[in-house]
Amino acid sequence: MEKISLKNIYNEEVEIEIVDNEKDADFITHSGTFHADEVMATVILLNKFGSMKLFRTSLVSNNNAFVYDVGFGKFDHHGIDFDEKRDNGIKYASCGLVWKAFGLDIISNLKVENKNAFFDTIDKNIIMDIDRDDNGQTLNNVPEIKLQNIPSLIASFNPSWDDLSSETDCFLNAVSFANTVFNNIVKNMVSKESARKIIEKNIEESKNGILILDNYMPWKDIVLTSKNPKASEILYAIFPSKRGGYNVVAAPVSSGSFAIKKKFPESWAGKENEELQKISGVDTITFCHKNLFICACKTLEDAIKIAKISLKN
Repeated sequence: MEKISLKNIYNEEVEIEIVDNEKDADFITHSGTFHADEVMATVILLNKFGSMKLFRTSLVSNNNAFVYDVGFGKFDHHGIDFDEKRDNGIKYASCGLVWKAFGLDIISNLKVENKNAFFDTIDKNIIMDIDRDDNGQTLNNVPEIKLQNIPSLIASFNPSWDDLSSETDCFLNAVSFANTVFNNIVKNMVSKESARKIIEKNIEESKNGILILDNYMPWKDIVLTSKNPKASEILYAIFPSKRGGYNVVAAPVSSGSFAIKKKFPESWAGKENEELQKISGVDTITFCHKNLFICACKTLEDAIKIAKISLKN
């Protein structure tokens, strides 16, 4: 396998071919063990420029090609004097430098209103951790378990010491994986932006800290970042369940946190169906999670009742 076809974020087919001769290349990156840095940078470049003829080397002589993560040029962060970093202290690696140069161009045709904010969101959600990892910057809240993040997952595509697989094949498999990750995350982020207007309207219409949605949408981060004063009062969200009926979900205290602002009554924890109905006094309630962050019921009327009982608890 010397080349593969992929779909970019616009669902257009693009091709990446690994060439054997540097003179045939229009893009060049480093050879040997690959990292998320140049792999994800390759995905970004595919989205910006389309199909690529790529040469991997440690010594660059083709000055007509676009060179990244090697050669000490504009898109290589390995120079001894290079110290470009973000305001939060995360240093730029080649992936970040490529995104900084072309990110706004790439998202220009996506259906998002605030392009600059969306650019920053992708930087924070995808690019920044790749740059941090490649520059050897550690996080302060490192747990005892091994975090399987994008850099570690992409690194796993490198052949192990006793694996005779082609390095080129492994690199292309890593690019294919990174392309899927990039497309999925960006697609979900675009979807979230399209939900923002609807959720903001529902926040304005909310009463007594209860947010009611006609359909499930990614509401938590939008509620937490909304500038509407009523957003900070939201304690529960109600929406139709994909399993039928309705879910009532407690609002988190912060983005990504499992801590919630207000739990359901302790006596409901882990209870189901008839037992829970007797305890709660809610006719169609069917389930309450043992950690008291989600309840399920059959009707919207009872979903609102669950939230109101919990508010008074």
